[in-house]
Amino acid sequence: MRLPRQRPARHQGSALIAVFWMIAVMGMLVYAGARALDTDARHTRLMRGRVYAKRLAQMGLEIGRHPALPAHDPLLSYQTPDGGSYQVRIVAEEARLNINVLLGSDDRVLLPRLFASWGLKAEDASALHDALHDWVDVDDRTRLNGAEKRDYEKAGLIGLPFNRPFKEVEEMRLVRGMDIVDALRPDWREWFTVLGDGRVDVNDARPELISLLANVPMERLTPLLTLRAGRDGVRDTQDDVRLQSAVQVAQLLGIFQPQIVEHLTRWTQFAGPIRRIESTGIFGDVRRRLVLIVQDQQAIWRGEVPHGQDS
Repeated sequence: MRLPRQRPARHQGSALIAVFWMIAVMGMLVYAGARALDTDARHTRLMRGRVYAKRLAQMGLEIGRHPALPAHDPLLSYQTPDGGSYQVRIVAEEARLNINVLLGSDDRVLLPRLFASWGLKAEDASALHDALHDWVDVDDRTRLNGAEKRDYEKAGLIGLPFNRPFKEVEEMRLVRGMDIVDALRPDWREWFTVLGDGRVDVNDARPELISLLANVPMERLTPLLTLRAGRDGVRDTQDDVRLQSAVQVAQLLGIFQPQIVEHLTRWTQFAGPIRRIESTGIFGDVRRRLVLIVQDQQAIWRGEVPHGQDS
C-alpha cells in the first residue's frame, strides 16, 4: 500500500507567510479606507458647521442692525434647538483708535505708548512709527527710521507704500514692521479703525485703551469700570451707566493734572455715532463672526473677521 506523498515543510511555511502578508495588506487597505472615510466625514461636518454658523451670524446681524434695538436686548442672544446659537454685540466703532487721525495729527504719544505696552523694543517701535507715517504721506522722503518705495523694493515688494491714508485696517499689515506687532499681538486689528473723527468713545472702549489714553495703571480703572457696568456688575445690561465727560473720567481715575484732563478732552467722546454690530454664529465647534458698521442707518462696511482676531 502506497502512502500519500507529503508536501515539503518549507512550502507550507511559504504559504503561511504569504497568507500573513495578504492579511496585513488587506488590513492596511481597510485602515486607509476607514481613515479616508473619517476624513471625508470630518470635512463634511466642518463644511456643514461653517454654513450653519454663517447663517446664524447673518440672522443675528439682521436683528442687531435695527436702529431701535438697545445693546442689552434679549433678542441679541439666541440658542437653536439643534445646539447652534448666535451672540450679537453692538458698540461704537469709535471705541478704537483711528490710525489715520493719529498719523495726521503727528501724534508722538499714543502710538509709541501703545507699542511699548505691547512689548515692542524701543528701536522697533520707533521704526514702525516712522514707517506708518511714510505710508500715509504723499512724498517719497524717508523719515529717520521709516520706509519708502526703495526700501520696500529691496524687500521684493513692488508698489508699496500707497502714500495715502489707510482705507481699511487690514492694510496696516503691509507696513514694514507690522510683522513684529502681529507676532506679539495677533488681536492688533481690534485696536484700530479708519472711521470716525479720532476721538475714542470711552463708554465702549476696552479698559486697556482707556488706561493708555489716561496713562494710568489698570488698577486705577476699577471705579470707572464699576460705574460703567452698573449695579449688577455686568456689561451690556439694562442698568449700565454711561459716562458723560472727560472731567468725570478724570475724577474716576484720580487724575487732577489740567494737562491730562485737556488731553482726555481732546481724545475722548461719549456717544460715537457709528455703530459696530458684531454677530458670532456658533454651530458645534465652528464659530464665524460677521461685522456690519452702520452710520445714519446706512451700512458703510460689511465683512467677516476671523475668529482668531476676536477681542
